[in-house]
Amino acid sequence: MMFAVTGTGAVSPLGVGTSTFIDAVRNGESAIRPLPAALGIAAGAKFEAPFVPDIEKKLAFLMDPASPYAVAAADEAMRMAGLSHLAPSRIGVIMGIGVCGIETIDAAYEELYARRGRISPFAIPKIMPSAPASSITMALGVQGPSFCTTSACASSTHAIINGALWLQTGQLDAVIVGGAEAPFAYGLLQAWDAMNVLAHDTCRPFSLNRKGIILGEGAGALVLERLVDAEARSAEIISVLKGFSANADAGHIVKPERDSIVRAMRLALENAGLEPEDIGHINAHGTGTELNDRLESEAIHNIFHNRPFVSATKGATGHTLGAAGALEAVICVHALKGRWIPPTLNSLGRDPACADLNISTKVAGEVKYRAALSNSFAFGGLNAVLVFATI
Repeated sequence: MMFAVTGTGAVSPLGVGTSTFIDAVRNGESAIRPLPAALGIAAGAKFEAPFVPDIEKKLAFLMDPASPYAVAAADEAMRMAGLSHLAPSRIGVIMGIGVCGIETIDAAYEELYARRGRISPFAIPKIMPSAPASSITMALGVQGPSFCTTSACASSTHAIINGALWLQTGQLDAVIVGGAEAPFAYGLLQAWDAMNVLAHDTCRPFSLNRKGIILGEGAGALVLERLVDAEARSAEIISVLKGFSANADAGHIVKPERDSIVRAMRLALENAGLEPEDIGHINAHGTGTELNDRLESEAIHNIFHNRPFVSATKGATGHTLGAAGALEAVICVHALKGRWIPPTLNSLGRDPACADLNISTKVAGEVKYRAALSNSFAFGGLNAVLVFATI
């Protein structure tokens, strides 16, 4: 069964709204910039956290920033898809989240331990991992099965896969899928810095002199429907989710396993009924860390001898953790529809330690390809891969 993408939404470091986001990616813009002094330990970069003015005020006080980001992205995707013909009970919400409510937790602990004050009674609704999905249902009136997935950097890709599976059961006619993240709390930034994986200049996927990740925040959303249903109502179809896969390394908590990554991509191709040579663009996980980029490049090189274009867009958006797979899926489907390849920014030349891939460092336009693959490889060895195609 194939699934139509009929709507997308984005609240990104590059701006709010799909068109703003996609135009910035296509123009080679990067959102990486210095953090306020108090947060300088976290890679010295800032992503402008967009204020979302159209969230219902009666809900806003119950939301940590990840939730309004999720609502705004979902609202845009739902409006674009035009789902007013469906009963609310036939629409579901599945959102990915890495660490929910971290700003609320940080503020609550400071109040409790530093000031000996009391924690707000609204803290729990803000920090529960299901908050983004619940917020969407309340803001948009969605009444179908709704929940959040959490699998670190693969969270929103797993959410997209879960949405397709719910459609396959016939219990839903449309599902809003994606992910959100708002990680800019001092405590969490200190924890990331302690791992020695943060860059202190910029993110340079697959490049010489790459130093690690740069954190980002925001939300991405897609509306999925069964392809036959979307065609029957003459909906505008952006792309088709043709296949997907997920597996686990069962190895190391932070070190990826190349052979497991290879299996994940092969399983996705098999599920889509495609061969490696059918893929024209691969959106790599491409974090900018020494090990991830090397092993992912080797895995891609192992399978794709046709040398498809490879891009890694975290040099533009930073690593948005639980939202990464969703924002990158939004990029993938619009690039596929427009026949262009996103650029991989900030490169100082390919690192010889990485396999020789066809990495796009500038936007490539008018590229004739009909299928794209998007990778998400998370801490804990949790892998998820999506295959998008034209109709």
